[in-house]
Amino acid sequence: MGRSQLFIFLCIEMLAGALWLFLRIVAHGPLWACLLGSSIFALTAAWRWHDGRWWLLIHALFFPVVFGALQLDISPLWYLFAFVFSWLVFGRVALNRAPLFLSNRQVLTALEKRLPQAGHFLDIGAGSGTVLVWLAKRRPDLQLYGIEQAWLPWLLGRWRLPRHVVWLRGDYQTLDLARFDMTYAFLSPVPMAALWQKARQQMRPGTLFLSNTFTVPNVEPDEIIELDDWKGGRLLLWHM
Repeated sequence: MGRSQLFIFLCIEMLAGALWLFLRIVAHGPLWACLLGSSIFALTAAWRWHDGRWWLLIHALFFPVVFGALQLDISPLWYLFAFVFSWLVFGRVALNRAPLFLSNRQVLTALEKRLPQAGHFLDIGAGSGTVLVWLAKRRPDLQLYGIEQAWLPWLLGRWRLPRHVVWLRGDYQTLDLARFDMTYAFLSPVPMAALWQKARQQMRPGTLFLSNTFTVPNVEPDEIIELDDWKGGRLLLWHM
């Protein structure tokens, strides 16, 4: 969620809350009708202003779920704990819209077999280092790099990875991709266009850009490897 999308989200939910207050306090409507009215308003506004159908469900359920949580009468510290834990696991997902996805064995095997010999391999948004752990054991010819922004996955990766793997914490946008021969990403549909532009500008001719599942808008991959997993995943490759 970019900053503009976050602003829209907050505005919609604030208006939904204001509508609930009006229906409940001014119009003296029944509780269920007030909640339904605010949900329908938020859903309609999301359909008008947000991209992606999944926003409809989030907005439809957000205010009723918050209202229900407030009725539980639990300590506010639990909400603080949930927020801190989410931030440690997911980092700035509200802004970069790239949640934590874990690469499965099918894509690990495909990478092991398909990556060319030698060279520098970078895993963008590397999570807890699953891809790098696998390649470190099976592809000693590669020089491995990974970058992750969220603290908890990064700490887990630091514990799991051998010392010869370069393990960075931060925003991949600060990296110069020119130093890498192979760049792999498993992010989300949202950042793919910007990441592709960065790759086009910085990666050298003859290098390889790979994406797990998510395509680059309006740019056909040069090669597609079907992963034959339960979610119909694919490994997409572009020769720069």
